[in-house]
Amino acid sequence: MAPKYQEIAAIAQKRRAEALNAAYQIPDFDVKDLPKDLRSVTAQAGVLTAEELEIINLDVDEILQRIRDRKMTAVATTTAFCKAAAVAQKVTNCVTEVLFKEGLERAKFLDEYQEKTGQVVGPLHGLPISLKDQFVTPPHPSSVGMAVFANEPTKQESLIVTILRDLGAVIYVKTNVPTGMAMGETRNNIFGETLNPFNKGAAPGGSSGGEGALIAMKGSPLGVGSDIAGSIRIPSAVCNLYGLKPSHGRFSGSGSNGGLAGVDFLHSVIGPMCRSLNGVKIFAEAVCSERVASWNYDPQMLPIPWRRNVIQPPGRKLKIGILANDGNITPHPPISRAIETVRKVLTDAGHEVIDWEPIDHDALIKSGGQGLDLLGTDAFIALLEKYDEDIFRVIHQQFQADPKELTPAKLREMIMNRERLKEAYLERWMATGKDGGRVMDGIIAPVWPLVANPLRFAEVQHYVGYTSVFNTLDYAACTFPVTFASKSLDPKRGPEWKPLNESDAIIQDVYDPEFFDGTPVTLQLVGKRLEEEKVVEMVEIVSNALKEAGVQ
Repeated sequence: MAPKYQEIAAIAQKRRAEALNAAYQIPDFDVKDLPKDLRSVTAQAGVLTAEELEIINLDVDEILQRIRDRKMTAVATTTAFCKAAAVAQKVTNCVTEVLFKEGLERAKFLDEYQEKTGQVVGPLHGLPISLKDQFVTPPHPSSVGMAVFANEPTKQESLIVTILRDLGAVIYVKTNVPTGMAMGETRNNIFGETLNPFNKGAAPGGSSGGEGALIAMKGSPLGVGSDIAGSIRIPSAVCNLYGLKPSHGRFSGSGSNGGLAGVDFLHSVIGPMCRSLNGVKIFAEAVCSERVASWNYDPQMLPIPWRRNVIQPPGRKLKIGILANDGNITPHPPISRAIETVRKVLTDAGHEVIDWEPIDHDALIKSGGQGLDLLGTDAFIALLEKYDEDIFRVIHQQFQADPKELTPAKLREMIMNRERLKEAYLERWMATGKDGGRVMDGIIAPVWPLVANPLRFAEVQHYVGYTSVFNTLDYAACTFPVTFASKSLDPKRGPEWKPLNESDAIIQDVYDPEFFDGTPVTLQLVGKRLEEEKVVEMVEIVSNALKEAGVQ
């Protein structure tokens, strides 16, 4: 007898295929015949007009300005991105729910409103925004890659969906995630596996991997993901994007399907993903504003509107800590090169750069992982077993706790340990300003030890320590592109290199200069808790320094 989930998956995939086919006729592609870099297919597919190709290449601020100036309509903009999303789905399998019809209806309303009133609805008027599958858009299902949710209609939309619509955005597509959003690559039993547009033999990260792939294919100008252990930053890193992971309390995830309802030991947070930092800023300023006042609708939100120019005095030099290696897993050669490139560029630009040691990182990683395991295993695994789903090895490794272990005393111990670690980390951060020196502004670190995961490598080795440590701390972080892996600049490490442990050896062994050539290399900049504005401003300073040095 076939597993129950297969029938569920067939229904979900049929729904998606019918919605796509009803909208556009996309040529059939055999991915085996396509180049390693899939991004050129969007222009070559013959689906988008010259004007539509121009639209999908615009930055977020340019799209919004042209719509405000009536040089472009919301309908034309949405049509362009719907078509690009359909092509992206064909070659990368990044889409779950297709909302093209609703999106175009909304765009038509926005154009008519602007025509009648001469005004825009809000700061995001006419901007198509894609959503990670967990965000609820009734009546469409929110599967989060699990059979139990795959075909279930929904009723109450996520608060962020309401907010974005009220700000003028157009919601038109939802994107693929790993099973239960629990892996650093994007693969599930319902919608299948998503490919990385830069390297079809690699994954686009996870769990917001469908978002990463869609945006990299220019099928979306801006997307919304979520992050509990790196799920915004990892896809952003391997898809060459800026991705902001805020602290808990800035952007509301209320009403979304997290797959692990009630797990509050480690907060999942939502944030924007975009090809430009401008897009990240536009999203943040609009969503985290007095106009929206999400704290009046979600009791977990903090009444802190987005602030500007928080680095004072303007133009001052930064003090940046560099975390080159966390002592567990050595980054692949291109990532180490990126770290040293940034170190030199910042030093040459007059910024103060110090080494930052990964003290307590192991304990912080284990603390967060333990919380998810003990609080989530009984709920998560039961949902998969309900429909006989294949449970991937990496999920087995993360969720195997016995619920009986979670006594009140154990939970108190876990919370006290976590808080002690957070206090010690903050104390060490602030100690960088002792003896009259300036306190460290931020940390620059790898996002992921691999340039990218070769497809299904998570079944061999899965390490999210570079990102999850900052989830346990609840620190703000933003990714920023630096360079691309190069087979000439980034040879494999020789026999003189000694791995830190068995896992380090496995991850280093998978590095192939030829395979990864041309794959993005992106780092993260981390600030303290609730320093989202400062982090974005620091990323802008670093990115500008890289551009001025001719690196970007």
